[in-house]
Amino acid sequence: MYPLNPDRIYAHTALQPNPDAMARLHRFLGAMGRPESAVEWFAPADAVRVSSELAAWSPDKNGPDWKMRQPVVFTRFVTDGSKFADDPISKDLPEGVPLHQLNLVLGYMAPFILNHSRESDAKSGTVCWPSKFLSTVGGCSHGCVYCGSGRDGKALIINLNVQEYLDQVFRKIIDDTPWQRCFLMIGNGADMATLEPEYGLYEDFLNFLSQYEDRYVYFHTNGDNVDWIEKLTHKERLIGVWSLCSNEAAELLEPCAPSATSRIAAMAKLEQWGVPYRVKLKPILPVKNWRESYANLLRELLATCKPETLGFASVMWTPFERFERILDLDLLDPTFVEAGRAAKEAMKDNRHAPFPHEKRAELYRFMIQESRKHAPKLPLFISTESTEMWDELEGEIGQSARFFLCGCNPVQGPGPRYLKSEIKESNYRTNKEAVATGG
Repeated sequence: MYPLNPDRIYAHTALQPNPDAMARLHRFLGAMGRPESAVEWFAPADAVRVSSELAAWSPDKNGPDWKMRQPVVFTRFVTDGSKFADDPISKDLPEGVPLHQLNLVLGYMAPFILNHSRESDAKSGTVCWPSKFLSTVGGCSHGCVYCGSGRDGKALIINLNVQEYLDQVFRKIIDDTPWQRCFLMIGNGADMATLEPEYGLYEDFLNFLSQYEDRYVYFHTNGDNVDWIEKLTHKERLIGVWSLCSNEAAELLEPCAPSATSRIAAMAKLEQWGVPYRVKLKPILPVKNWRESYANLLRELLATCKPETLGFASVMWTPFERFERILDLDLLDPTFVEAGRAAKEAMKDNRHAPFPHEKRAELYRFMIQESRKHAPKLPLFISTESTEMWDELEGEIGQSARFFLCGCNPVQGPGPRYLKSEIKESNYRTNKEAVATGG
């Protein structure tokens, strides 16, 4: 597990009658070097206060010791289908209580998020695969400047009743979603691989999935915590997915995450254990020397590792006004900064902001060319990009926008040439039709 050093530790009293949840709690405490007396237990009536205290937590992030200090909240996933709005505590709340956080503290985490639905991606012009994303954790300790759960996150909120979630929630998701072969654990901004093996989440998920034919779980990480994988009982059901920046970009974007070199070393371990993995250069940040920086990264990655696929995604989801708040733009390629500034009004509501199409295409062409030098036959893709970008680069990428192998879609099990599902294609064609009809 990552070396968490939380300023405060809270736990929901609903965990106390659950032996499985308490065993996980004690493993976490042992890894953090904390006694159970360090835990502040809270009843539902105290949740508003806890949520308000979390909202007020604000370490000096310019100081030397802010990393890994987010408060940790251990709670229990509400498995009966009820929602926060049904809870009496949701009525007559004091002004200013952070509702999303209060939801999570009380265990009202969505059982899944339907990510990249055809309707939502048609509105944003994004090409991806529809999928149900899962999570039992909210928040992340990597402190990434582009993520609201990272640098600005207020807590790690961890549901400990994993067996109840599997039996009462996840089983229904599988039964209701026969077309989905692969399930990604990522919702609510969490990098859950960083909490293993103490959490024990993946061991239980994989054991559960072994009851089903042809079902798999992704772990999605920008970390290097993988030693727990070697002894998993059913690691043949596991697929790794990495987000990877160059070393220079990671220093600016991901202050608590390990270097690219350390992540690549972690991938190499999976190769030894026979666990497949895929890589996304995401988000690609055009630092001043970005060509040299990313050429070095691709050389190191592809000389050391053999990922099943390799994808590319520019910095996205960030209007230029926010982009210039979170980064020192003097450290970036000035041509990208100027292009982003010139396009900020046009890109204001664009999911692919801050850089306009032509500058993102410049990044991707370079990444494709460099990758081909080292791995000519490796399947490449662009991640959550626009239909227009696929139209321009599809021939250079070498995959169809409708049927491409990527990093974490719901239909691509282990093996570089595997696609199996009732869903036969991505949402590319749907989005093209929406553009053609003005929908």
